[in-house]
Amino acid sequence: MYDLSPEFHFGLLGWKGNGKETWPNVDMQGKVPSYPGGLNLQHSIEYWLTLDLLSSNITRPCTAIRVQNSSEADVIFVPFFSSLSYNRHSRPPGKGKGKVSLNRILQDRVVEFLRSRHEWKLNGGVDHVIVAHHPNSMLVARKKLSYAMFVLADFGRYRTKIANIEKDVIAPYKHIVKTLDANNSPSFGQRDILVYFQGAIYRKNGSEAGRGMTSSKFCLNIAGDTPSSNRLFDAISSHCIPVIISDDIELPFEDVLDYSKFCIFIPSSYAVRKGYLLNFLRGIKEDQWIKMWKRLREFTKHFEYQYPSQPNDAVDMIWQAIARKLSYIQLKAHRHNRYRTS
Repeated sequence: MYDLSPEFHFGLLGWKGNGKETWPNVDMQGKVPSYPGGLNLQHSIEYWLTLDLLSSNITRPCTAIRVQNSSEADVIFVPFFSSLSYNRHSRPPGKGKGKVSLNRILQDRVVEFLRSRHEWKLNGGVDHVIVAHHPNSMLVARKKLSYAMFVLADFGRYRTKIANIEKDVIAPYKHIVKTLDANNSPSFGQRDILVYFQGAIYRKNGSEAGRGMTSSKFCLNIAGDTPSSNRLFDAISSHCIPVIISDDIELPFEDVLDYSKFCIFIPSSYAVRKGYLLNFLRGIKEDQWIKMWKRLREFTKHFEYQYPSQPNDAVDMIWQAIARKLSYIQLKAHRHNRYRTS
């Protein structure tokens, strides 16, 4: 991981250190800068991954360990909090022509920094990992850094040449509602609502959305301005069987998780038929629902972001997904170097 200036990461959270420090002391959890809540939190993936790498010296089960020599690294992590940069600093200061937002300035500086590095030039950046989870983050830089591996929410606003499932990783949103305790999760008969949809207003009120989901047997996840949304992960944390109506959705860790065991998929062409959706859901028997509900409770841990990370939580699953891309990285690196000695 590069030791980027704090202005690219924890400085965006208001952390200043003592003026000479690059990183906060993560050995003491009370000293770790907190991430802003609300809808900002759903795209906080770079924050959790960075914390995990900074705590490599702490005894814990983990998949990723930070090394100090880049020649020993499988991948090189770029600790730029791009989603936070977009959410907080995408508007230019003041009015008038020529004004440039801090978000644009930071992106330009990241591009300049990476292109100047020996590590980037060595393999064309294919072994670099950049988190751009908010769909509008890294808008300026994404094309210039397209050889890197991106960690994204989906591919909805990316051209295939810039981001695709072959080289990039899809990460879950950080859910807004509280995770239900598996032992206190309402079962079939305790959920009075057949199906629940968490609209835009309720997305900002995690407590109300949580109550609606925990009272419902099924929760709708419908494609909107992007193929994915946080509704899916709020539903999972509420043990509400997700009903996914999004033909182009890419799901996190789907190469190792079978979502059909705990989610229901309905083609968009079927969902628009009058009465189809409600009739279909009413036709699902209690024993079928309970089987999926039990599996859902087992899989919830894979979508939990936390510090310190735990085996097979969201942080660990992302690192595992990155590790599964290593053979692709080696292939691209070798092809990049074909004519180096010519």
